[in-house]
Amino acid sequence: MNVLALHLYHFMDYARIRGIAWSAMAELIGGNEALRQQANEGELSKWAAGSSLDETAVVKAQDMYVVLAFIDNHFKDKAWGIQCGQFISMKLLGLIYRLSLQATTIQEALHYLQSYLAAAMPQIKADTAITDDHVTITFSIDNEEPAINRILLEYTLAVVGRELQLMAGDDTTILLSSPFYHEDYPAGWQSGDSFAVRFEPVILKAALRNQSHLHVDVLVPEYLKQIEQLKTDDSFAAKVKETLLSMSDPQLPDIQAVSGALHLTPRTLQRRLGAEGVTFRELLEDVKKQLCSFLLRHDRYTIAGIADILGYAEPASFIHSFRKWYGDSPERMRKLL
Repeated sequence: MNVLALHLYHFMDYARIRGIAWSAMAELIGGNEALRQQANEGELSKWAAGSSLDETAVVKAQDMYVVLAFIDNHFKDKAWGIQCGQFISMKLLGLIYRLSLQATTIQEALHYLQSYLAAAMPQIKADTAITDDHVTITFSIDNEEPAINRILLEYTLAVVGRELQLMAGDDTTILLSSPFYHEDYPAGWQSGDSFAVRFEPVILKAALRNQSHLHVDVLVPEYLKQIEQLKTDDSFAAKVKETLLSMSDPQLPDIQAVSGALHLTPRTLQRRLGAEGVTFRELLEDVKKQLCSFLLRHDRYTIAGIADILGYAEPASFIHSFRKWYGDSPERMRKLL
């Protein structure tokens, strides 16, 4: 299992501030010479200033656990995952930060956050329960590393709590719970049977959802491309899918444009996809379905607007495709979401 290297670097950067040498931690990243090279003091000092780190680089989950165990052995305070989550700059989380600030409802924001988490730190399971009064997200990890799991889960809660607070505004109370809670935990934390975040459902501040210099229809393909790059799929179909997302502006390109970008004829592209048991049309439909699942949650877009973004000549054609994907109309599905 791979995890996003960016989060490991957050832990290492925080440990460096508290006196642990980069070199000692970097040597523990086994089997990945490129990451070890990036993890020397010179490269990470550039990254800490906001440049040079590959946002899609991944590292083995076991390497992350080894580094975290090494750091944990140096710290007396076992709640340091929380301090690390408070220490990092939200802007370093990149695209997920920009996207979530465009959300118009908590439900939409949660969809971005949970989709990102599933790709970036797949060992963490997130279960969401929504009632009229509260939203509760419970995080868990199913393995035999309780000490390190505590660090990862409290770090995740601290980051998610900060992001939700930014999106919802100061009038919303975000409560974070941990089974390890004690009186020295920061404000907003409480004791609980599980690692969870809890808050009241709210409509996000207009100031956050009306940033005209950012556009969800452009950011979502970029976001999905980043998610695809985190996967360990080296197939030709995966490369075509990344190309589709890269060329989206936000309308998706046709087969002529994609094959041209890959320096192939449409016939050759179809033949190579066929060898992997898929067609260009199926890939295109899959990408449209993914984009739709995000755009439908953003109430700024009408059904006709989503149809246009996805390249349908008429809303009726989009509605027909939507029924095939989800078994219901987009209007009714939007109300359910």
